[in-house]
Amino acid sequence: MCWALAVTLAFVLVEFIAGYYAHSLALISDAVHNLTDVPTMAVSLLALLWEQRPADRKRTYGYRRAGVLAAFVNALVLVVVAGYIIWEGYKRLQAPVPVRTGTMLVVAIVALGVNSGIALGLRRGRGDLNIRSVFVHNASDAAANLGILVGAIVIAYTGWYAVDPIISFGIAALVLWSAWGIIRETTNILLEGLPKGMRLEEVAREILQVPGVAEIHDVHIWSLGSDLHALSCHVRVADMQMRETGELLARINQVLAERFHITHTTIQFEHTVTQPVHYIPGGANSRN
Repeated sequence: MCWALAVTLAFVLVEFIAGYYAHSLALISDAVHNLTDVPTMAVSLLALLWEQRPADRKRTYGYRRAGVLAAFVNALVLVVVAGYIIWEGYKRLQAPVPVRTGTMLVVAIVALGVNSGIALGLRRGRGDLNIRSVFVHNASDAAANLGILVGAIVIAYTGWYAVDPIISFGIAALVLWSAWGIIRETTNILLEGLPKGMRLEEVAREILQVPGVAEIHDVHIWSLGSDLHALSCHVRVADMQMRETGELLARINQVLAERFHITHTTIQFEHTVTQPVHYIPGGANSRN
């Protein structure tokens, strides 16, 4: 992440100068897009450091959501950047400006190499939502660079300068698409929604299949971070000894960890006479 930050900052300066010299909005818009990667990477790097801090009296879960918050902020920045690119592209369509395709082509090739290299370097950390937001930034940058390269060739052979702002619109669409996926996932985590790809009924059904469980209700599942899930619920069991309850708890936690990667649980047992096994959705009041 540190190397990616340094390389991106250096290249942004080069791309701004080249875009100004070549009169290319596509290059300038891509430079602005790359410029947003600088605070994006800085925030992500800071969040990675914060995530390693232990829990304390004020933040009993620790700082695991620092990375999620960083990803959310980075995605919002992407939306603003896309709006800027669309506005500038519209103005260029109204008054096309000649571009120096040679400079545009060279810079696009170099940028493609830089952004592809950074994306490849970060690909192993995509399981972390924070790192994934940076990976998406650079992967979309690489795709935009490829578009600029093709556009430079088209302009060189046809002289159709409107291609430059049209490419900018494509870059903006790519940016918005990237941002939307991250905003949707981070918002779900921040609102303590069900983790992506998980179904509440399926989790409850697996718990009910554990011998000794008669009923489960008041189930809540949420994410503490991009890769750490938590669960709380009430479980009714037949009358049993305390030692047996401890063994039952261990079996339930094993199922949750192996099947759903849920490792942080709070399970409250309620003793009752044996009755048909079932799951009651909703809160604690739904017990009839």
